[in-house]
Amino acid sequence: MNAVIDALTFRHACKKFNPEKKISEEQLDIILEAACLSPSSFGMEAWKFLVIASKEIREELRPVCWGQPQVTDASHMIAILAKPSLVEPSSDYVKTNFFRRGLPEKVTLASIDRYKRHMETEVFPRMTSYAWCSKQCYIALADIMTAAASMGIDSCPMEGFEKDKVEAILKIDKKECEVAVLVALGFRAGEQTSRWRHETKALIEYRR
Repeated sequence: MNAVIDALTFRHACKKFNPEKKISEEQLDIILEAACLSPSSFGMEAWKFLVIASKEIREELRPVCWGQPQVTDASHMIAILAKPSLVEPSSDYVKTNFFRRGLPEKVTLASIDRYKRHMETEVFPRMTSYAWCSKQCYIALADIMTAAASMGIDSCPMEGFEKDKVEAILKIDKKECEVAVLVALGFRAGEQTSRWRHETKALIEYRR
């Protein structure tokens, strides 16, 4: 089989982690490199990856994450943080991101203007900056889980948490960041649980 398909077949939303088995620093570095290599719309990279290894912090987080045991039993957790203030069309960050490409100034300014029009006509009428940034964070989430699975490491993406309370525990400066999603990483305890998927023919349509 294809190596990517092998990893995706291995991956499941692991609910029972072996608390005694830990991810190595080398493995964690690879997972985080995959996160940082993830694509984002317009290459904005308006995210931050907060690695939570502390047992004490995770014990505090568990009650505000619906009491889910993977919060404390997994080897590590990563909070993927969105940085919505960065993507405002007038921000210096946006300008820097476009100018770093080294294109002629005229081309760069045209790209910035196109970005501004897109945000004002397509994004902001439909969602907040936080929601748009969170969409990008989920791309990184997928790459984190796939990179982990390629090394036989289990994961569990988590939306079941009280956002404000999680941010308070993690001492997040909400002027800069907001939690988009959490992911637990470690090694399963026992066998993989059953997983259901619709048949591909029900999900795929071609326009030829």
